[in-house]
Amino acid sequence: MINKMLFDNNTILFYLFSSIAIISGVMVIRAKNPVHSVLFLILVFCNAAGLLILLDLDFFAMIFLVVYVGAIAVLFLFVVMMLNIKMAEINENILRYLPIGGLIGLIFLFEIFLIINNDLLPILFVEANILSNLESHYYIQYLINNCLYVYKYSFVLLTGQKKYYHISTRLKRISKGYDNFCVEMEVPEYPLDYAGYINYSSITNNITNIESLGEIIYTYYFYYFLVASLILLVAMIGAIVLTMHKGIFVKRQEVFEQNSREFTKTVQKLSY
Repeated sequence: MINKMLFDNNTILFYLFSSIAIISGVMVIRAKNPVHSVLFLILVFCNAAGLLILLDLDFFAMIFLVVYVGAIAVLFLFVVMMLNIKMAEINENILRYLPIGGLIGLIFLFEIFLIINNDLLPILFVEANILSNLESHYYIQYLINNCLYVYKYSFVLLTGQKKYYHISTRLKRISKGYDNFCVEMEVPEYPLDYAGYINYSSITNNITNIESLGEIIYTYYFYYFLVASLILLVAMIGAIVLTMHKGIFVKRQEVFEQNSREFTKTVQKLSY
């Protein structure tokens, strides 16, 4: 099965997009010409969009192409082409910035090490023989669903009505097969459906990325969305005001008034 995974189309495309993105990212900081750096940056965004398509995130891939490549990268390209950048500053020895760059890189790796731990990635520590069989996908789906069930059933235990199975025993039974788990979860007055057990994976699989993103933004975080729109509106108005501002003490040339004057009234001959 490992050989089949190595020669899978998605796996080949993943390695292709990832390798090109990494090489392009290195060339962004290694290229001496700033125009070439921006072009390599566009290539990084295109490969990142390809990786998002492999993850079935087509909406985010389109956002990458439209926003990053179509707007930001092109803006960088035109700005770099219009500015008069001195090549002497670019051709300086790159080893000059190696100590501070290495320090920042070590801090970044340390932050990643603090974030990625057992709490955020529990699935990676499942036994290898469980994940290697054909039912690994169903096992992980079953594990997530029953963890959600135990979390919701813990609120029933905290009500103080009756003491049934302790929550730790239910956590131990998660690792068993799905059928045996359902048989052993016999609660006299609180059946399995009492806690509102829902197959969340089947619900989320039927929702597209645009629907989930729109529901989250416009339902739960709509006030952040409104504040962001107001900030952008204030920034746009401020840019217009700064652009249209005219200095009082600045002398400007009135071309129309100068051309409409009569020659005899504006030019006089002086005699000495």
